[in-house]
Amino acid sequence: MASAAFVIIGSEMVDPDRRDANGPYARLKLLELGIKVNFIARVEDDEKAIADALRAALEGSDVVITSGGLGPTGDDVTREAVASLFKAGVREDEGWMDILEKRLAERGRPITKLGRRQAMVVEGGEALANNAGLACGNWLERDGKVLVLLPGVPREFQDILDNEVLHRLAARFPSRPETRVVRATVAGIPEVQAEETLRPWYNKPGVAVSILPSLGVLKITFTITSPPAVEAERLQNEARLALAEGLGINLVSLDGASLPEVLGRTLLEKGATLAVAESCTGGLVAQKVVSAAGASRYFLGSITAYANDAKQKLLGVPEETLQKQGAVSPETALAMARGARARFLASWAVATTGIAGPSGGTLEKPVGTVWIGVTGPGVEKSFKIYFPMDRESMMELSANYALFYLWRAVKGDSL
Repeated sequence: MASAAFVIIGSEMVDPDRRDANGPYARLKLLELGIKVNFIARVEDDEKAIADALRAALEGSDVVITSGGLGPTGDDVTREAVASLFKAGVREDEGWMDILEKRLAERGRPITKLGRRQAMVVEGGEALANNAGLACGNWLERDGKVLVLLPGVPREFQDILDNEVLHRLAARFPSRPETRVVRATVAGIPEVQAEETLRPWYNKPGVAVSILPSLGVLKITFTITSPPAVEAERLQNEARLALAEGLGINLVSLDGASLPEVLGRTLLEKGATLAVAESCTGGLVAQKVVSAAGASRYFLGSITAYANDAKQKLLGVPEETLQKQGAVSPETALAMARGARARFLASWAVATTGIAGPSGGTLEKPVGTVWIGVTGPGVEKSFKIYFPMDRESMMELSANYALFYLWRAVKGDSL
């Protein structure tokens, strides 16, 4: 089985708290080709440090993919580091320069000296087209090894990997095992709660289980490789069944579809429409809803009503409710949802109101308290969540839980 290394380049990426989106994406794509990632490194924007990391990666892997350092500024030195390692030069690729000039002209911008750096490739290498950005990738082969240089911006990285790299690797390494993949989206539970379902799969031959947790949502992937796995298709079906039985109502999809995508599918199946009212999430719920392609077929609109006056005037929340129950209460959450549903004439509405912090909490309602209201045909439910954390995380978690409870209500779960 061919092996691969992934090198993340960028001084900002050396921060342990900085999440990398490209590595998990590349790992799964490579596994589908029967190429296993066995080395991952993060390195700052320094020519020697990059060259040293690449030297180590190339020694132990058949394929090395980098992420970052291909932009136009002085700290983008990945190409120079590779040139130094290979004792080669760096040249301007004429074909990509033509494309770069045309794209900038369409935007009314001239090409600059710095901008030309985005058309540079290491001598002996080939430019890889970037349909999502301006910097081309680089494909190089040395001593039977493949080195691929890609931009760090996730949409650009994924575009070049999918359209320019994977088919080349498939041709370069034609002998590969059968691979089956199960991609599950799970919501409403922490990672530890999924562990009981996943634990029996960790030591099965040829089965790799990965979990990508975010706030309120888990992305779980089973990659089954045969050999060494026996009967990959059977194992794939067993994995699907185990996830469905073990995760139950928290299993959103088994095809990798996101929570907003599955919510949209369910609304369309029901012929329903949606409106949103938000306070503590500040529009994040609506942003997630419209992130799914085709949202215009069911999403009518949203109201972000942060101040109490706005809740009254825009959503019709009774002044008495705000005075007696408070802005953060099940009564207010439901009143906000009712108001949004009525104003947009929507089938369903969801609302959020809470204390995101870091201040504003009380003994009765500490920071991290959020109420979610869901209204629809024959449904009026409120849900409380309490997870004290930083403000941004609290907003993300609340938005994901709001979509999760809404999805369950729309599909007819008992709440």
